[in-house]
Amino acid sequence: MRLHEIIKILTTDSLSQAVKLRIELLGLNPLDLIPILSENPTYHLEIFQHKLSLLHKKDKHHVYVDFGSKQLKFRSQAHLNAELVIKAVLGKKKQATTIMDCTAGFGKDAYIMSLTGSKIIAYEFNPLMYALLKDGLNRTEIDTIILRKKNALREIKNTDCEVIFIDPMYPATKKSAKNNKEMTVLQNIIGHQPLMAEDLFIQAKLSAAKKIVIKRPIKSGFVINQKPTSQIIGKSARFDIYAQ
Repeated sequence: MRLHEIIKILTTDSLSQAVKLRIELLGLNPLDLIPILSENPTYHLEIFQHKLSLLHKKDKHHVYVDFGSKQLKFRSQAHLNAELVIKAVLGKKKQATTIMDCTAGFGKDAYIMSLTGSKIIAYEFNPLMYALLKDGLNRTEIDTIILRKKNALREIKNTDCEVIFIDPMYPATKKSAKNNKEMTVLQNIIGHQPLMAEDLFIQAKLSAAKKIVIKRPIKSGFVINQKPTSQIIGKSARFDIYAQ
């Protein structure tokens, strides 16, 4: 039996018709998700409460994109301008701008930034993460986030956005892995990419963007040892800001 025939069988066995239909409506080929799910057998893709969701088979926990969650409502309704990412990206003037989000993930930062009236061009190259995020966006009325299934590294130096936002995946701590199910999914599905910040930053510096913002663990060093123009520092993370 040929490889593509085996993959088709795996697709039929592991994905329900509802899931396959949802993935196709998102503009994706269900076959593209099979290798990722095969490498992460702890998770099962299903439709849960009308949402495309990853179910953790052992603890029965569902992970999905929901921009109507209590957490995001609290962040968006209470002191939006106090959000560190808003302070870093928009600066003191808090004027809406255009932002290239190189590492969209679950889209929370993109969503918060979009509430300022800014236009967000969000990139997510991983097919499974793209599917979850696209499904979440389709269930909202957000029209200021444009999601692209492309590798930001190949697009970044030609962007016409004024701000480039980089939030690469860092190794999970025991505390974050235990308390943040979404972070665990990102670690398992995407994994730690140690040179992503460096590669994106180098390409970003070749762009016409006015500002580059990099989210970093609070105690980590500067990317390529380059000191930022300014910083916004929180309890567990900081935003290094590079004016161009």
